[in-house]
Amino acid sequence: MAESVVSNVVSQLTDLLIQEVLSLGGLRDPIEWVKTQLLRLQGFLKDADSRRKRGDARMESWISGIKRVAYEMEDVIDTINYMLERRHQRRGGIDSISRYPHTPCELIFQHKIGFEIEKIKEKIRCISESRDICGIANLGESGVEKSSDWVDNLQILTQFSPYFYDDTGAYTDAIGFEHDKERLVKLLVDSENKKRSVISIVGMGGLGKTTLAKNVYNDPAVRKYFDAFAWVAVSINYRVIELLKDIVKKVMEIKEKKETTTGITLEELEQMGEEEVTEHLHNFLKDKRYLVVMDDVWSVDVWRQMHHIFPNGNNGSRILLTTRNVEVARRAEPWIPPHELHPLNDTQSLELFRRKAFPPKQDVPTELAALAKGLAKRCGGLPLALVVLGGFLSEKDHDTWSRVAKSWESSGDGQECLSILGSSYDNLPYPLKPCFLYIAAFPEDSTISASKLVRLWVAEGFVPQEQTRTMEETARDWLDNLVQRCMIQVVKRSVAYGRVKSISIHDMLRDFGLSEARKDGFLHVCSSDNMAISDGLSSRRAAFHHRINDEIANSSAHLRTLLGFKLVLNDTTAVGRFLNGLNLLRVLDLEDATDLRKLPRQIGNMIHLRYLGLRNTGLKRLPSSIGDLLNLQTLDVRETNIFWLPKSFWKIRMLRHLYINIDMFLSAKIPGDHKNLQTLQITGLGGFVNVYHFRRSFGKALGKMDSLVSLLLNVRLLPMDVLCAWAPNLHHLRSLNLYGQLLLEQQQLPDGCQFPPNLTKLILRESKLEHDPMPVLEKLPNLRLLALKLDVYLGKSMSCSAGGFPRLQHLILEGLHHLEEWRVGVGAMPCLTHLTIDGCWKLKMLPEGLECVTTLRELKLIEMPRAFNDRVRNEEEDGYKVRRIPSIIFEKECSRQLF
Repeated sequence: MAESVVSNVVSQLTDLLIQEVLSLGGLRDPIEWVKTQLLRLQGFLKDADSRRKRGDARMESWISGIKRVAYEMEDVIDTINYMLERRHQRRGGIDSISRYPHTPCELIFQHKIGFEIEKIKEKIRCISESRDICGIANLGESGVEKSSDWVDNLQILTQFSPYFYDDTGAYTDAIGFEHDKERLVKLLVDSENKKRSVISIVGMGGLGKTTLAKNVYNDPAVRKYFDAFAWVAVSINYRVIELLKDIVKKVMEIKEKKETTTGITLEELEQMGEEEVTEHLHNFLKDKRYLVVMDDVWSVDVWRQMHHIFPNGNNGSRILLTTRNVEVARRAEPWIPPHELHPLNDTQSLELFRRKAFPPKQDVPTELAALAKGLAKRCGGLPLALVVLGGFLSEKDHDTWSRVAKSWESSGDGQECLSILGSSYDNLPYPLKPCFLYIAAFPEDSTISASKLVRLWVAEGFVPQEQTRTMEETARDWLDNLVQRCMIQVVKRSVAYGRVKSISIHDMLRDFGLSEARKDGFLHVCSSDNMAISDGLSSRRAAFHHRINDEIANSSAHLRTLLGFKLVLNDTTAVGRFLNGLNLLRVLDLEDATDLRKLPRQIGNMIHLRYLGLRNTGLKRLPSSIGDLLNLQTLDVRETNIFWLPKSFWKIRMLRHLYINIDMFLSAKIPGDHKNLQTLQITGLGGFVNVYHFRRSFGKALGKMDSLVSLLLNVRLLPMDVLCAWAPNLHHLRSLNLYGQLLLEQQQLPDGCQFPPNLTKLILRESKLEHDPMPVLEKLPNLRLLALKLDVYLGKSMSCSAGGFPRLQHLILEGLHHLEEWRVGVGAMPCLTHLTIDGCWKLKMLPEGLECVTTLRELKLIEMPRAFNDRVRNEEEDGYKVRRIPSIIFEKECSRQLF
């Protein structure tokens, strides 16, 4: 980890020194000296770390000293950059600011910085002297994957399809567990057993309980048998109220803040107490045959506290548990023996290992056959160990295989898996190590947004700036690399790009990451069960789950990161208390702290802050001092009641990702340039918006945001002419989401040339178009995903002509309540793989030309009338049009008539 810290600081120093506009005066030489010395010390870290692991206590102190010096220099760099940005604003953004004389305040400031650097230099001299005394050798990069090799591997990786690797990081083919799956499916769909029953899968960590349960849960026979489904992760730190709400969301299909057929919105559900949630859940399930999976149950108390909630309707409902504790299974259902998983045998282990080490479906090279067999056997039949080891050794040379084989001895007590996890982590390229450890900050069994994780990595300074790529693009490659190495699991991919949308991490890997993060002083996680920390926090990052300990936070003025997960803040002064004095923070994320009402004005003192996450909090205003956060990259205030931003906010040039509402957008003019801004999401709060005011402000804003990659506008009335006016300049825009009525002449879309030229994803909702949008949209040359939702088009007929949509892969037609006829010309949509038709109740039949779209892999029909679905099932009606499609899914068939 020290290597990563030092390398990152050296990179920042290099950037600082090469800025032509920078006038460091007498600071340039000492900064150059620190950079050279840190670069030199970096070569000694490999030997020191190796000796530390062999028990040399002196090395622990020596490495910690280097990390402290690097962190202190990082603080100095941040302060210098802040000073430079202040100078830039005062002097009108003139590039040649170095010509201007320093003000007295700047000279004083420069003197203080020089004094801090001199102290750092003295510490570096002491570290170098102790290195000579201890005889630490300069091993450079030997023994680790060299950065140049790693970059080459990344380039190879990105050439493959995003679906090339097994997303789960496990064994989706259920190697060795075919009979287990068959037996469990039979138990679940046993029509003779009418009683509500609990079926349990028992086994040690890493054995594949969750993956087997997922295979069973998604089996077609199971999906057909039950009426309602829910999957909840329980984990060791469960809370009954959270589990109940999660189950309600799943079985009632409550999404966002929309009403469901049950009449409950997500907002209403979050306000309910345990008794009220229990009543709603029980009443909803009592007449249904349901399947609820409770994954990773640790305690017998879980079922004792929840068994009465699940009604026994004598209709064959089931609860499926996965647990490491056989006593949990026996207490839950004494009459049904637990289904115990066993390790894979040698043949199964080798097959799973081969699939990971030699994708796609390659044979084991002859020279590696013996090594592969021996390594697979040493994994002790644990699937987790096999996939992690296979991912690590993928594309490695013979010497690496030999070295790994010689370094392990089977202990027969489960330590093989821990050894493999440790080796896989040690052999990560050092820039990836902090990225992996960072994931351990999230609560157990979390589904983690990949976009949010990437933004956090960038804000933390983990990702270097490259000349030809954004930091976010580099971070995405790093995320893919962790997936390829099976260190994390993909939960969902975006349909537009196939890139990772959300991830999770196996609990054993998370536990390993937490242990390493604590040892390295990288991160400390304070959960509700682990709050008694007598000596405060020694790390620069802290994550608080559910509750925050004011004393710990206040005693940790050195904190650079504070992550809160569903914090419960009992009073409005709590925020001020735990934020007081944390002026070095780079990242502050308080998402889901629903009791948060106010931020202290002292937040303006956090001049290094890069990430401010306030999503889904009770905030109504931001302090005006937020305009002082000149380093801010991300502001996320979605799902809050904030209406105003100070004018000074728009002078922040570092903004990269902005999630605000329409009132905040219109509250001030937008001066300056925003050439770093990549993401802009503007949502409405339902109030009246002056269209003229919005058109003028939005037009001026777009003219200064030519680096936009993603734009989302959720406003009642959208002036399309403004977007079209600036579209030719938006060369980087890939994703465009427009929610609201488009203000257009005759409610007809403009020509395709008036859309951003490289658009790949387009989502339109409630546009109220009166003319068929397809003749325009089918000419967009790079479009891969198109979603037309909820009365986008009010006409009855729609046509896709031959040759239209040359690259479209995903088409979603949802809530087109007036559509009766859809025509598809021969040769249209030649790349289409996924088609979803949802709630288009008047559509009479599938289009005639659909049978010519030979690339279709999945057709999903949701809430379509029974008569429509029957036509699709009938070979003589619409069945012949879809006979080549491998997957046809019918969901939530409705009883509406076609006419």
